[in-house]
Amino acid sequence: MVTSLQSGGSAIKWDKLAQLSLDMICTINADGFYTYASQASAGMLGYESWEIVGRHYTTLVHQEDQERTLNAVQVAVGGTKKRDFENRLIHKNGTVIPILWSAAWSEEDSTLYCVARDITELEEHRRRMEESEQKYKALFENNPDVVFLENREGLITEVNKSFCEVWEVSNEEAINRTAASFLPPELAADAMLSLEEVFLGSTLRKEVEIVFDLEKRVFDTIKYPVCVNDEVIGAQTIAKDITSKVHAFKTIQRQAQQLKTTLASITDAFLTIDKDWRITFLNREAERLLPFDSSKHIGVSIWEIFPEEVGGESYAQYHRAMKTGNTMRFTTFLAGHDKWFQVKAYPSEEGLSIYFDDITDKVSAQKELEKLSLVASKSNNGVLILDNKGIIEWVNEGFTRLHGYTLEEAVGMRPPELLHHPKTDSSIYAFVDGRLLRGEPVSFEVLNRTKEGEGLWVSVEISPTFDEAGKLTRYVVVQTDITALKHSELELSKLANDLYRQRSDLQQFSYIISHNLRGPVANALGLVDLLTHMERNSEVFDKSLSFLRQSIAKLDAVLRDVNTILGIRDSKGNLELEQVNILSVFEQALSSFKEPIASTGAKVIIDVEKDRSVKANKAYLHSIFYNLLSNAIKYRSEKRSLEICIKCFEYDENSMVISFSDNGSGFDMGKAKDHIFKLYKRFHTEQEGRGMGLFLIKSHLDAMGGHVEVNSRVGEGTKFTLFLPQK
Repeated sequence: MVTSLQSGGSAIKWDKLAQLSLDMICTINADGFYTYASQASAGMLGYESWEIVGRHYTTLVHQEDQERTLNAVQVAVGGTKKRDFENRLIHKNGTVIPILWSAAWSEEDSTLYCVARDITELEEHRRRMEESEQKYKALFENNPDVVFLENREGLITEVNKSFCEVWEVSNEEAINRTAASFLPPELAADAMLSLEEVFLGSTLRKEVEIVFDLEKRVFDTIKYPVCVNDEVIGAQTIAKDITSKVHAFKTIQRQAQQLKTTLASITDAFLTIDKDWRITFLNREAERLLPFDSSKHIGVSIWEIFPEEVGGESYAQYHRAMKTGNTMRFTTFLAGHDKWFQVKAYPSEEGLSIYFDDITDKVSAQKELEKLSLVASKSNNGVLILDNKGIIEWVNEGFTRLHGYTLEEAVGMRPPELLHHPKTDSSIYAFVDGRLLRGEPVSFEVLNRTKEGEGLWVSVEISPTFDEAGKLTRYVVVQTDITALKHSELELSKLANDLYRQRSDLQQFSYIISHNLRGPVANALGLVDLLTHMERNSEVFDKSLSFLRQSIAKLDAVLRDVNTILGIRDSKGNLELEQVNILSVFEQALSSFKEPIASTGAKVIIDVEKDRSVKANKAYLHSIFYNLLSNAIKYRSEKRSLEICIKCFEYDENSMVISFSDNGSGFDMGKAKDHIFKLYKRFHTEQEGRGMGLFLIKSHLDAMGGHVEVNSRVGEGTKFTLFLPQK
C-alpha cells in the first residue's frame, strides 16, 4: 500500500491522513476480506483496526442489508464507482449504525477502496424532518378549513380536502389553476391584488362572501407569505367557513334588538346597571318617572345621578343584592322627588336588573285606610278593604278574631282563595263577582273556613266605593258571625225532619192497623163466632179452626213487624256503634245460606280486604247482609246460575262504600219509583214475601248514619251501594 506521494517537492503522508479522518477508510480484497481499516473504526464501530482486518465485510453488515450490499459491491467491482450507498453495520456492542459509503475498484491492486461515514445524526435529522412533514401534511389535509398554496406565478400548487369538497373538484383539477378562477368575477381582481401584496411581505385578512348553488356562504380568510431564507417563495391561504357564526351573530343582533324593544315597552320602569354601577339600559317608563335621559346617562354611575341616596335604603339594598346574588324587593321613598317606589332588584353576572313602580298614590291611600282602621279596628265584625281587583288591602282585628288570619297573612289574597270552605258551592262567587263588576252592593251568607280549618258562617255585605270621576276604586266588606244562628236553623231543620219521619212512622202504623192488622182480627172474630155454633166433631169445624190459626199467625207476623219498626225508631240517636269488621259480619250472614247456595249452584265473589271496618251496629249490619243475600237467592233468574259479588272501597277519608250486586231477575225501576224501600212494597209476585227486607235495609242504614242507593234492570240483575261512616 502506498503511504506517501511526492507532490511539488513534498510528500503527502496518506496513511497519517487516513488515521486522522473521522470517516473510516478501508480496503477490501477481491475475496471480500478487509485488508486495511483506519483508526476511525474504533469510534464508529467499537472495533480496533486490527480487529477488522482479516474479517469478511459481510460479518459486519446488518442481516436485512446483506443482499443489497452484495449487489452494490458487485457493481463497484465491475468498475462503476459507487457513491452515496447506504446500509447498516453492527457495532461491537450490538447497536445498529447507519453508514454512507463511497467505493472504487482498482484493477491494478485488485482492491476495493472505500470510505465509510457514520450518518446516525443525519438519519435522526431525516426522521425528524419526515415526522414534521407528515404532521404538516396531516394538518394540511385534515384541516376543516379551506387551505391552498400559490407560487409566484399565481398558480395553485397544493390544496387540501376541504378545498376540493367546497369547490367540488379533484386535487388534480385544482393544481396549476389560479385562485381567481374559482371566484366570481367581482372577487377575482381583488384576489390578484391581494396575492401581489402578500408577495411584498404583507399578511391580509378579510371576510369573503361566495354563492354556492344559490346559498351564500361567508369565509374568514387569511393570506400570508411563505418564506425561505427571508425570500417569499409562495403564499398560503386559510379560509374558515363562518356562515353559521354570521347567521348566529345576526340572530343574536336581531334578538337583542327585539329584547331592547321589549324592555323599552315594559309598563314597569326598568333599568340595568353593571358591576361598576354604570347604567347600561333605560326604558321609556324609567325616563318618565325619574330624571333619566338615555342619551346622557348610559355609562354613568347611578350614584352620580342620585348622590343623595348613597348610604340610604336603596344603596344598601342594591349592594346586598349584588353581594349575595339574592333578589331584593323593597319600598323606598325618594325625598328629592317626593315619590314612593316599589322596587325589585334581580342580580346577574352582568350586574342588576331593576324594576320600579310609582306607588305614591297607593301609599297615600294606605294612609287613608289606616285612618279608617282606627274606626273599624274596635268592631267585633270583620272588616276588609279590597282594591278594585278584589285583592285584600287591609283587615281589622275583628277579622283576625273571626278567621285567625293576621293583616300580613291576608294582604294580597282574594277572600275566596283565603277563606273558601270545601262544603261551600263555588258558584256563589260567580254571582257575587257579577254584581260587583257592575258596581252594585251585594249581601249574602257563606260558610267560610278559618285558619284552623273550622267552619264559620258569616253574613257578608260588600259596598263598592268610587272616586270623584266615578271610577271604582275599592270595596268595603263587613262580615258578621252568624254561626250560632245557622246552628239554630240546622237544629230546627233536624227537628222538622224528625217530626216528618215520625209522621211517616205514624202513617206506616196507620197503614198496618187499617190493612194488615184489621184483616186478620176481623177474620179471627168471625171464625170464633162461627165456631161457637158448630159441632166440634164436624169437618167444617176443623177447616174453620185451621183458618182461625192462619189468621192468628198473620196477626202475629204483623205484630212482630210493628215491634221491629218501633225498635228501629226508638234506637235512633241511642244506637250503640262500634268499629265492625265488614268481612267477618258478611261471612256470618253467608253461613246461614250454605244449603240454598250449594243446591242452586250459586257463586259468591268476595272482594273485601280483611282489615276493612266501618262504624256500625253489628246486629244491624248482619241484618242488612242477611236480607240482601235472602233477596238475591229468592229472586234469582231461572235462565242462569246465580252470581253474587260484594266489594268494598273508601269513598273519601270519612266514608266507606259497600257494593252488593247479583245477576238475578231484577225489577223495573220506572214502576217502582220512590216505593223501593217502603214497608210491604213488593215487586215480584211469583215468590212469597212480605215486603220487609228492603225497608229494614234502609231503616238500619238511616239509624247508623248511612244511606243506600240501588240500580236494577229486569232480566239483568240488581246492584245495591251502601254508604257507611268509617270512624
